[in-house]
Amino acid sequence: MQSTIITAGITPAELLEQFRAVVRFELQQVGIAMPTNAVETEELLTVKQAAALLNVTVHSIHEWKRIGKLPYSKMGSRTYFKRSELLSSLQSQQRSLKGGRRG
Repeated sequence: MQSTIITAGITPAELLEQFRAVVRFELQQVGIAMPTNAVETEELLTVKQAAALLNVTVHSIHEWKRIGKLPYSKMGSRTYFKRSELLSSLQSQQRSLKGGRRG
């Protein structure tokens, strides 16, 4: 006999969270440790999303990627950036303002 699951009145996000809870419970039952929430919630950004976040052009993102200024990951032919790594790499490379010539 097949069971039917009715998901009326539940959002996809709520359904996903309930699946995660079941998987966590089952993994704990067999003694497998779950990763921390920081790993689970790491947001991946596309090139366009990274450009929007940093308020720069897509071309700038590709150039910074090429010269090694931004860490990135490839999945197939697509490029992704971890939001936290993107922000921390730019904070560590901030320029200081130079004074102008006085004359």
